[in-house]
Amino acid sequence: MARFEETFPPYVPFGSRTLRLQSPNLHGTDVAVLQAVYDLMLQTMNPPRGPMGSPIPITGTYDAATQQAVRNIQSFFGLSVDGVAGTNTYFVYGQGVGPNTTYGGPVYGSRSLSEGDAGGDVTILQNRLNCFRYSLLIGAPANGSFGAGTAAAVLAFKQDAVSHGDTGLSPNSVVGDGAFDATWLYTFAGGRGIFSGRNGFDVVFVQVLLKKLGFYSGRSTGYYDSATIAAVRAFQSSEGIGVDGVVGPVTFYHLGLHNREAAPSPLGIAWPPSAPPAVTTCTTGLSPVSHLVSVGFGSATIVDAPGPNLESLNVMIDNVADPSIFGTKYSAYAFTLTDPSTGHVVLKVIMDRVSSGVNVWAGSGFGPSAGFFPKGTVAIYPSTATGTLGPLALTGNLAACH
Repeated sequence: MARFEETFPPYVPFGSRTLRLQSPNLHGTDVAVLQAVYDLMLQTMNPPRGPMGSPIPITGTYDAATQQAVRNIQSFFGLSVDGVAGTNTYFVYGQGVGPNTTYGGPVYGSRSLSEGDAGGDVTILQNRLNCFRYSLLIGAPANGSFGAGTAAAVLAFKQDAVSHGDTGLSPNSVVGDGAFDATWLYTFAGGRGIFSGRNGFDVVFVQVLLKKLGFYSGRSTGYYDSATIAAVRAFQSSEGIGVDGVVGPVTFYHLGLHNREAAPSPLGIAWPPSAPPAVTTCTTGLSPVSHLVSVGFGSATIVDAPGPNLESLNVMIDNVADPSIFGTKYSAYAFTLTDPSTGHVVLKVIMDRVSSGVNVWAGSGFGPSAGFFPKGTVAIYPSTATGTLGPLALTGNLAACH
């Protein structure tokens, strides 16, 4: 992987801002981390409730496909499904920010770290490294003090990343922009204690390790359920440490003592994934048909990435009147796609206002079972919260794509 912050600029610490679909789209390393870890977890997990969506291109741009991935994550882990990556979505990734800040703060990634520093972010750094072979260098569970052992572990981690193909990591023990990105991409547990009620991608990592060690035989679900807790307790008992079923600094350290992997090969999967690039195959304009939106305009775009069911239809309208102008019951806009061969609506999506107070609305939907959209009519309507449509506002024809 090339220097991450040069590939997906600008550098933005993961979790430091709320990510949502808006115009113009948000760009940065934090978006790329969110996309890449999502793709890796799809390769790793075997959730009992079925797949958690499809892989998405790693672009560093918060686009419609990324919004849908966030919705998939939120739905799977029982969060409010709004397609916005905020504090609770970041917590699924093991990154505690805002009210979810762990180990007393500062937030991990919010400052550069080097020998002599102390704090909750140092504890998280040590936890993350202690899950791998670097535990032998740190030599003890995380204590929040950046000493010589932690410095040696950071240097070894950077060297492993460089030998894996990373560039731009200085050969020292300072943890700055690139090193933080590397830890978010290669280490998935340690950002918080794990106990009953805490589910997420860090739980997936613990389940994979416990399965390798012979303590867990279930699915890699990301749910810290009774079977996973029993496996943790059995591992703790075998190590002669406190048996409480909670994965904290001591348990992270002991897991690492049995995990001789270098962090850039975290789960036995080729990493980072080489997601195919997105290809825009169709774009058409949307024209107003109501005098109430006569100043509005919009577009409908089909984006295709190779693979099953990865075609998405992304629709955006801009400079439109508030939907309530059509009637007080209308609080959003929605779009439909009609198959010209049958006259049937094959897709209906309630759109999101991309930023409070701005009359820009966007929405996306994925292809039918065959994975491809009919080149039919896209229509925009005002909509109630439950999806009842009002009068036609804008329309366009995908058959006219260019």
